[in-house]
Amino acid sequence: MTSENNLERFKNAIGKALDEFEHRLEQQRLFQVQNTLLKTLQQEIVKTDYCSSETIKDLSTQYEDFYIRLSETGRSYENIVTEKSLVDAYSAFEKLLFDCFCSLYEFFPKFLGTEVKVNTIDFFIDGNMDICRKNIIELHVKSFIQANHIKIIIDGFKKQFDIKAIDINENDMNLLHEISLVRNLIIHNNSIVNRTYKESIKKFLKNKEKYFFNEEDTVLHKLELLLEDIKELSEKISTQIAEAILNDAERLYLHHENK
Repeated sequence: MTSENNLERFKNAIGKALDEFEHRLEQQRLFQVQNTLLKTLQQEIVKTDYCSSETIKDLSTQYEDFYIRLSETGRSYENIVTEKSLVDAYSAFEKLLFDCFCSLYEFFPKFLGTEVKVNTIDFFIDGNMDICRKNIIELHVKSFIQANHIKIIIDGFKKQFDIKAIDINENDMNLLHEISLVRNLIIHNNSIVNRTYKESIKKFLKNKEKYFFNEEDTVLHKLELLLEDIKELSEKISTQIAEAILNDAERLYLHHENK
């Protein structure tokens, strides 16, 4: 395969990763809109005296009853929807990073170094070298992402591939890191601020966080703002990363060939 074809395939892979990220983010927007429409629909039904339908009246009453009972547990329906949306939006961004790293290693495998971990089943039992290569790359990238915080992960494009054009300003990077820590609280600590969170804020952000929480606070009352931030930031940074990689494609190819 010619170098031109290989470069074009690589550019298409990065473009596809960005398209898929934007698609997943749009899904989250639609999910939020559905929640808003459902609540508005119930309110309008009440105003119009349930359209003279006993079935609709019964469903509306059930909706309101379950809404109240859920709120009494300390977490409203809106809280749960927003928690899910924030976690999913951040995961979509993380998947974009994963896909970009995988594409870089797939098309420029010399960057993996001289030694890699190989799954015994892939190599000796299955014997499909394409699957083996794919699994090697995905395991390598997954291990890197799981072992590091978001600043180190994004800096990996520069350190591992010398892509210097990914220039994210400090405020954006700090806010992204802050949101990643909140995401961890939602997943692992029921949205309650703990000592680990406070120590991470002090260590990595020097207590210059955008959203201040005391230990044992919940982040629920700030979720809407945090969600808007992650959507805006992830779109902005994802575009920066994809464009920087694409603009550096020819240099990456030449460097890989001569490595």
